[in-house]
Amino acid sequence: MTIHPSSGGYVEVDGAKLYYESSGSGPAVVFVHAGIADSSMWDEQFEALAGEYKVVRYDMRNFGQTVADEAAFADWEDLDALLHALSIDSAVIIGASMGATVAVGLALERPELVRGLVLIAPGIFPGHEPSGELRRGWRSLSQALDSGNVDRALDIELDMWVDRAGHRPTPASEAVRQQIRRMNARAYELASDAPNRRPLKPPALTRLAHITVPTLIITGSHDMPDIATIARRLERGIANSRTVVVPDSAHLVNMEQPQAVNQLLLDFLHRQISETGGVDQA
Repeated sequence: MTIHPSSGGYVEVDGAKLYYESSGSGPAVVFVHAGIADSSMWDEQFEALAGEYKVVRYDMRNFGQTVADEAAFADWEDLDALLHALSIDSAVIIGASMGATVAVGLALERPELVRGLVLIAPGIFPGHEPSGELRRGWRSLSQALDSGNVDRALDIELDMWVDRAGHRPTPASEAVRQQIRRMNARAYELASDAPNRRPLKPPALTRLAHITVPTLIITGSHDMPDIATIARRLERGIANSRTVVVPDSAHLVNMEQPQAVNQLLLDFLHRQISETGGVDQA
């Protein structure tokens, strides 16, 4: 694989300094990470797309290397500010899990900035009725955190989102498991479940018909059943959308099956750019 030079630093927004990295040149593609991860979850995609696109990834507030105070914030507003600071007029936004909810929020609130969406294992949107399995997982997680047992909490999250004990025939690689655990541990350290995070209003699930850009939804075959339910709801609500299920993967599909996801992304971007005459360059 060709290693493309990258640059980065911090973008100041209200109450935070968002850490970001950028590489490549051409049409802009921006990655938004999951809630159990940080921007390093995109390592494989960042390199794979930098040969044709200007790729940007960043750590959301209370994740990774971003520095933040306790000011109230909305994640989609931070993404808006990042694009503005980097002089990106519009981009394809690729979000995973929680990052997918942020991408949808930006598409609803600042549609002129979004030329396409890729929603990987789209997260738990407000208005979704959690399954019994998800409720049990959350209950166990809360008990572990309330007792101060962070190691136990990390084990529970890995079981819920990666290991999927009893639900998948082959396990995720140990390297992937350990990277996810490290990223999630950092999120706990920074209290990423911040009470000062402002939700999108009105909720996204009530406004999906307003999203008109081409949208690719990607899910893992062994993910939590709630994710497949949310993906179906998004596909029904977003007119120009389709869903692809990637075999032998759970929640962080792009980490478990990077080659398959990279090809899906490149195919989508090639079609999107040819059909729209190009995504604006930064």
